[in-house]
Order: sequence, then structure tokens, then C-alpha cells
Amino acid sequence: MKKKQYSGPLLWLALASFLMPVAVAVWAFRGLPQPYTYPEIKLDASGVDQQLWDHLLRTYVADGLIDYDGLKRNYLFKTYLAQLASAQPDKLPDNQHRLAFLCNAYNAFVINGVLIHKIDSGVLDYKNAQGQGFFDVSEHILAGETIDLNTMEHKKIRPVFQEPRIHMALVCAAKSCPTIRPEAFVGDRLESQLEDQACAFANNQAYVSYNATEKKVALSPILKWYGEDFGGTNGVLDFLLSRVKSPKTTAGLQAAREGQQEIVYNKYDWSLNTQGIAAASKANTSFGSGSIPNE
Repeated sequence: MKKKQYSGPLLWLALASFLMPVAVAVWAFRGLPQPYTYPEIKLDASGVDQQLWDHLLRTYVADGLIDYDGLKRNYLFKTYLAQLASAQPDKLPDNQHRLAFLCNAYNAFVINGVLIHKIDSGVLDYKNAQGQGFFDVSEHILAGETIDLNTMEHKKIRPVFQEPRIHMALVCAAKSCPTIRPEAFVGDRLESQLEDQACAFANNQAYVSYNATEKKVALSPILKWYGEDFGGTNGVLDFLLSRVKSPKTTAGLQAAREGQQEIVYNKYDWSLNTQGIAAASKANTSFGSGSIPNE
């Protein structure tokens, strides 16, 4: 009885045919982003991990637009909200850290409100059974207190810190809001972060522009609604003049400062600042990052 003989070349051919698809698959997957696992939670003095919020913003914000669906699916967002609920901001070392904490919390609560109420057009379209609007509903838990967004902005942030640049940091989920910063605000860097937000705002034609033909300076209505925080109209113009880079816009602002140019205010686009497709919403209402105080 003859023994079976195996051909060496055929064996290698069979092995190559098996390994080739494996090698191609390995090579193809090399270029793909690897799954990200958030590192161990590291709480600050207030009991909040702001690096967690930083991670979420870097992951779900692009070009000033938010991936609401992605945030909704990520359990880390709920973890961050739980930290805010039990936080102790009084234990933070100074006002810079406390303001950074509140800016982060405000923006997180706005996003959570959009998710809770399944808003896909604009936040001004929402009313609860009691007739309360999006910014007036007490549904956010901050340091053990149930609070609404207007109270948070107009009582806990504006009068306490008296920092006009927060109007470029607090984002109300609308496309005409200043674009949300794709990183968390941090106490140690808050000054540079707020200044960067202010400069980006001042040099964005959507918020500040000058039409030499019509002799009009066009500004975001935020600068009208919260003009008192900047020191009135002249204070607003000085705020912009110290930051605008365009010689043309600078000339227009300076002329307006001297009463030689008209100041007009753009319509406010309240459609949702989502990366997805959203319906158009109301425009040009009496609201800024939340609502005008005392109105």
C-alpha cells in the first residue's frame, strides 16, 4: 500500500490563500481609530471630573455643532451630570475655578434639556404643561439644588462674577449663539479661554460686521440684550475695538463709537446647533444666552 504524498507547493499555496485575507484585514484596520476607553475618574475639590466633560466635548463637538445623539448614548454624560448634582463648588480654590465650573455646568444642562425634551427644531419651541419655557423649567440639579437655567445665569453667574465674556462662553443650543468651545473650561486657564472665545466672537462676521456702502455696523443681538454687562453701547464698541482684527470693521466700529455710523442688530437664528438635520425655529426674540434679565 502506497503512502500518500503531499506536495510542498500546494501546501504553501493553501496556507497563503488562508493567510492573505487575514493580512489584508489587519492592514485595513490599522488606519481606523481605536476604541477609546475613558481613564479612571479623577475628581477635583468640588467632586467633579472636568476632564470627563472635556473628553465628551472633544468627542461630540465639531465646528461649533453638537452630536446630541452621540452624547445621549454615552453613559459618561450621565456620569458627569450625576457629579454636578452632588458637587461642592464652594470647595474650589478660587472664583476662576468656580466660574469655570458654572460655565461647564450650564452648557451641560442645556444639552441635557435638549435631550430630555427631545428637541429637534429649537429650544424656544418648547413649553411644559405649566407654560414654562426651556430656560425657566427647574429640572437641573446643581450641588444638591434643583435649578432652572435663567436662575443659574442671571443670579449665580452674571451678578456674582461680573464677567461680560461669559456671553461668549454660555451656549443656549441655538445656531446664533457663540459656538460651543470643544473643550472644558478650566480654572487655571479660564482667562485665556474666555479671551479666546471673545476674540473668536469679535472676528466672526456672523456676530460683528461692517457694511461701508450702507454705513451700518451689524452686531449680534446678544450685545444689545446684555449691553449693560459691557458698560452700555460705548462699552460694547470698546470691547470689540480692542479685539477686532479687520481694519475695515475697526473703522466702522470707530465711526459708530463717534456717532457717525448706524448700529443694527442681526436676526437671531434659534434653530438647534446640531450636527444632524433640524427644522428652522423662531428668530429675533427677546432672549440672549438665556433671557433678558427683568423681562
